[in-house]
Amino acid sequence: MTLAPGWTTRAHVPAAAFAWLEASVGAGPAAFGQDPIPVIGRPAGDDDPPLLAARCSRGAIVTARLDWLEPLRRLVTGMHPDLLFSTFGGYELARVTLPDGLGVWGPSWYLFGDASTWAVEPDPRVQRLSRAELDAVDGQRFWHCFQPEAHAGFGVIEDGELVALAGVLERGRGVEEVGMDVMPNARGRGLGRAVVGAAGADILSRGRTVLATTAGFNVPSARTLRSVGLVYAFSEMRTFGSAFPVPPQALGRPYPGAPLENYYPAWAMNPDIAPRRG
Repeated sequence: MTLAPGWTTRAHVPAAAFAWLEASVGAGPAAFGQDPIPVIGRPAGDDDPPLLAARCSRGAIVTARLDWLEPLRRLVTGMHPDLLFSTFGGYELARVTLPDGLGVWGPSWYLFGDASTWAVEPDPRVQRLSRAELDAVDGQRFWHCFQPEAHAGFGVIEDGELVALAGVLERGRGVEEVGMDVMPNARGRGLGRAVVGAAGADILSRGRTVLATTAGFNVPSARTLRSVGLVYAFSEMRTFGSAFPVPPQALGRPYPGAPLENYYPAWAMNPDIAPRRG
């Protein structure tokens, strides 16, 4: 495996992950691993989030628009990366961003795969959608599948209904991202793994690197992504939306039929959380 100078990694993490990370944050490996966590100004661009923080095994950095740099530096000084890349850290970062109308989402996990990590066989239930079929997908139901920007889609159709879909989005520098949704009535039959596997195989057949993201609360998604051979590379926090987006409770079960119960009673739920708009 060949990495850009200065990067080190655990075995099997595709080298493209770190080249992509470096391009995304605008900083190389020397910026990671310092104490306190570096807070770096980033030039404004149409596609640049006003705040983006990244953490890998080497360390963490925060990049942000120039007028946020000093309050962010005060915030992260003395803060361990474990705290910053958590729900608590998102709340703290939002103390700087939310007065300007921007919430914070994260941490999101970024997982990558290449031919050396891929571990899934083709599933005959999956078909490649035509452009017309992909354009007809309901983006409200398949909301992780990058509609309408996806350039390819791999789905499972049962009784004339699309029940599982993996959309593919170009992310630059030889990386394409897979987003997946399975309808509630079709879960538990391996359809998520099937469509992600088909999408990833297509990406790899063209010499590209596969990317997918998820969050710690989404246990089924994380299991699916790891099962096809995607490998964790880094975590990210970024500005998102116009309010603070509160993540859901953990999804899934430790194993099928495992009993789950709320550790906290209903009165302990946060009463300040408004319903999702739309």
